[in-house]
Amino acid sequence: MLFLNPLVSFERMKMRLVQLNFLSRKRLSVFASFLLAGIITAIALVKSDSLIESLKNINVCWAVAGLGCYWINYLFRSMRFCTISENSLQLWPDAVKATCLHGLVTYMLPFRAGDLMLPAILKSINNTSWTEGGKILIKSRILDISTLGFCMICAAALTRVQIPFSYRAGWSALGLAMLVSPVMISRLISSGLRMSSSVFRKYFLRFQTVSEIKWQEVIQSLGIWMAIGGCLLCTARAVGLPLGPGDAVFLISVQLPFQLIPIQGFANTGNHEGGWIAALAILGIPASSGLVFALASHALVFVYVVSLGMVSLFIRRRPTLKG
Repeated sequence: MLFLNPLVSFERMKMRLVQLNFLSRKRLSVFASFLLAGIITAIALVKSDSLIESLKNINVCWAVAGLGCYWINYLFRSMRFCTISENSLQLWPDAVKATCLHGLVTYMLPFRAGDLMLPAILKSINNTSWTEGGKILIKSRILDISTLGFCMICAAALTRVQIPFSYRAGWSALGLAMLVSPVMISRLISSGLRMSSSVFRKYFLRFQTVSEIKWQEVIQSLGIWMAIGGCLLCTARAVGLPLGPGDAVFLISVQLPFQLIPIQGFANTGNHEGGWIAALAILGIPASSGLVFALASHALVFVYVVSLGMVSLFIRRRPTLKG
């Protein structure tokens, strides 16, 4: 026992250091998200005159059309949840409520922390198991990344913007890697099944199906990104930015990969502005003007997300009759 005490003390100290390290990173993440949100707010205040003028001149018809496209995006996401879950989720009200609530928390919480809440949301709505909820989340993101890769390839190949060939080639290569990500993940899982011990093999088996893509899921994912493209196009037109459909596809291919980077502040501050400014700069719009358009479009998308997120509060499941 005398020899075990130092060992136990060392293990406890090691666990304590790990906990402190986690807490320090968590505090740093919260601080960074507040800092990022503060920077964007300060920039918005500096550009307040231009921003207010842009918001005053919003085209209501285009703004409403953007909201419609955003709702179609949510509808396709709800349908995809049902397909991935093999219809254990009902489209109405379960999947629609989960989509609205998940979209709200993903958008609002910093560092994409809200994205990880999908299993908890599905558990509370439909008593979906944690494993099944995790599989739905992982497969949804695999499909999103793969479909976004297809959009990046199309944008790099078809855009009329004068971009150096090296940029086009690099963008296409990145898009191709994202497009074939389900195949790569399938091979990783297969190799994990062969090489892992029996203890870990059961965990690989639980998630083996996430890389098996059905044609319905592909169609629904394409519908999601077409609706998002329509939303970006309508939002840009609403704030006075004359983009065409091809420009909207290019904007998707540049702006939305920023959403995959976990650096966002509260309410998606930072990622939205950075993606819009980068894409508009490539399209020939100065960064100062692009910032105003980015802030105005952010205000519109914020309204879309919050309004549809609030819908989830009013969705109630009908009580089942016991016979």
